[in-house]
Amino acid sequence: MLDVFRKASKSWIIKILFALLALSFVAWGAGDVVRGGISRGPAIEVGKTSVTTPEVMAEFKREVERLQPLFGGKLTPEDARKMGMLDRTIDSIITRSLIDEAARGLGLATNDEVILRRLAGNPAFRGPTGQFDRDTLRSRLSRAGFTEDSFMRAERANMIRNQMAETLAAGMTAPVTLVDPLLRWREERRVAETMVVRDDAVPLPAAPESAVLEAYYKNNTDRFMAPEYRALSILLLRPSDVVAAVDIDEMMVREAYQQRLEEFNTPERRQVTQIVIDGQAAAAKASDLVTQGKDLDAIAKALDGQVIDLGLVEKRDLPEGLAEAVFKLSTGGTGQPVKTALGWHVVKVTQIQPGRVRPWTEVKGQLEQDLRREKALDGLAELANKVEDALGGGATLEEAAKRFNLAMTQIPTVDAQGRGPDGKPVAELPKSDQFLDVAFHTEPNTESPLTEVPNNGYFLLRVDGVTLPAPKPLASIKTDILATWQAERRHESAREKAEKLAERLRAGESPTAVAQSAGLKIEISKPFSRETTEGTVLPASVATELFRAQLGGVAIGSLQTGTLVAKLHKVMSFDPNANLAVTEAARRRVSQTVASDIADQYIAALNVSFGVKVDRPQLTREE
Repeated sequence: MLDVFRKASKSWIIKILFALLALSFVAWGAGDVVRGGISRGPAIEVGKTSVTTPEVMAEFKREVERLQPLFGGKLTPEDARKMGMLDRTIDSIITRSLIDEAARGLGLATNDEVILRRLAGNPAFRGPTGQFDRDTLRSRLSRAGFTEDSFMRAERANMIRNQMAETLAAGMTAPVTLVDPLLRWREERRVAETMVVRDDAVPLPAAPESAVLEAYYKNNTDRFMAPEYRALSILLLRPSDVVAAVDIDEMMVREAYQQRLEEFNTPERRQVTQIVIDGQAAAAKASDLVTQGKDLDAIAKALDGQVIDLGLVEKRDLPEGLAEAVFKLSTGGTGQPVKTALGWHVVKVTQIQPGRVRPWTEVKGQLEQDLRREKALDGLAELANKVEDALGGGATLEEAAKRFNLAMTQIPTVDAQGRGPDGKPVAELPKSDQFLDVAFHTEPNTESPLTEVPNNGYFLLRVDGVTLPAPKPLASIKTDILATWQAERRHESAREKAEKLAERLRAGESPTAVAQSAGLKIEISKPFSRETTEGTVLPASVATELFRAQLGGVAIGSLQTGTLVAKLHKVMSFDPNANLAVTEAARRRVSQTVASDIADQYIAALNVSFGVKVDRPQLTREE
């Protein structure tokens, strides 16, 4: 065979074919190596800054993880891409890189001491003693996907960016000619005189002929639809299925007690009051007064200080140095001044609650219960693996249930809200927020993945049948259709009555006279704005119409129980000079907006100056 190939390869036709084949390897194989291998170029280039695809994807991953709680832990990277989160990540990296390039051109630098002080003061990085703990810092940074070096680099860059942002916004004040007209428009309030024509004040129309109801049903079929129903077979794995096999002995309980000893330890607490003073001279005077046996109130009066009640505190609640001094005092004792970063402290202990460790005998029952539950959950995980193996081997749900002595539940009909055809909740459903979501995203006649019920086992289901949404039979809902038809006709009659009252108001009759003639009551609304009618019965559409109207203008709108007629009663203009707090807040907001616009323009200018290149195909291929 090889000889045949060697002879054939001497033919010029074959040589051309081999050449084409070689070119195809270059185009298909080598090209992929260049694009996807170690020689792949940067994903983002901003001036002299290059960002690799792994760096972009790492930041994208952190953003997805940060937002997971908002999506119930179900946000996938693919969903995040569809929502534009990758694009926002790319934009964020570009913006930061542009500012970094500009900062380097300006020769800006950072001070690590400022960053370290900020870290030391962050409660998130404090250890069990309440002080800054480097191991806690490393642990939290690791969970966030940072090393110490990468975090410090990021913080240095953030400090410079903040300096540049503050510089851009410094002294930025929006002009009065811009803010005040906007403020007058936004803060204007209006008041309306209102009356309500209630639906139940109009006679209920008589039942129409059957043909009318049938036509109404046909024209509004989508309002009388039965939801999709599913028939389910459910296999449950509960802690009770394995608890009988759990064996707990006294040695295990004692070991658990030692491991959880801190949990059963109530530390000593003390009721503390203090004064904080500044300066060595004041501290020396306070020391003399303490030596003379003066009470804390007398010392505070002599030094023009204020007594502060710290309440019941533990040792770890107080700064280092002060904690030791406080917990050496006896009840009623006042200590000598102690210096901390906050100043000189003079403290008094008014009450001591001794610490206590709950004995093993007192918590034995709780420990046994917790251990039994933990062991049951471990055993349940093993059982879940066995069930999955059995199903993977071809066993049906029923066969797996029989083999492992598990409970099976049949649900003949349930909708996506967990209700049956009677509209009532189906009681047999597992107590899991995920169950209905899984049930209505599993294909018919297939089994779902084994899903954990937090702290209560697992479930697995099979969709045995699907009843698609369909109009409810007319005969079964004729009473509901009649009630709906009558309610609509009654509401229309009430609105017609309200329209006639509105016409009389527009013709110049007083609201009081119109209301009295219709047996209605006039109400004066609370002042409302263009943006909200909170505290009033006004529909938003009515408020909008009254803000377009002149004084005396009339509008009507539907309420849940009737129709409202409103006449513009008062226009309350806003005076910026008479409401300085509101005016200053608005000016700050507009100034911040102007500063943000200028920052956007600055970023756009940097984009032109340094140039930005994004290899989106490379990022799109990255999964």
